[in-house]
Amino acid sequence: MKKIPVFFAGIIFLSALLTITAFKSAPPGPSINGQGTLNAAYLNGTQHFSFHASKNSAGNVSGTFESKSPGQEIRVHGNIDCFNILADGKTAYVSGVVTEVVGEGYPIAVGNHIWFKIQDNGEGANAAADKFSDYFVFGVCQNLNVGLQDITGGNIQVKP
Repeated sequence: MKKIPVFFAGIIFLSALLTITAFKSAPPGPSINGQGTLNAAYLNGTQHFSFHASKNSAGNVSGTFESKSPGQEIRVHGNIDCFNILADGKTAYVSGVVTEVVGEGYPIAVGNHIWFKIQDNGEGANAAADKFSDYFVFGVCQNLNVGLQDITGGNIQVKP
């Protein structure tokens, strides 16, 4: 039996290692997701919301949002087309286009651009409540100075 020289064994090992790591998927880009309940006195009750979005390496955003207002039987759904995470790494502003409205009495229509802001304040029983701004009808994706409200029964995650 012939011995493989150490040099050739090293080349084979490095080739195998390079092949395995070369086809590894790229690390995921920034993302946001969450769901929860916002106590909305102006709706005479609560508003349930959910959203998720991610940004690929080229900066393209894809995702959706949905809002339901029980008691008023209103549901709004749309596509997220922009989000930016602020320097604190836990707050983001988001915009998108409404694609579906079910029910009446909500001041948002199909085709409207919406905007909202979120804040992820950590996980666990000792973490502060995550925050949500509610939806606004704005056609811009920029950081607006609006108040954030504590959410109940949910979780928001911001991943820079």
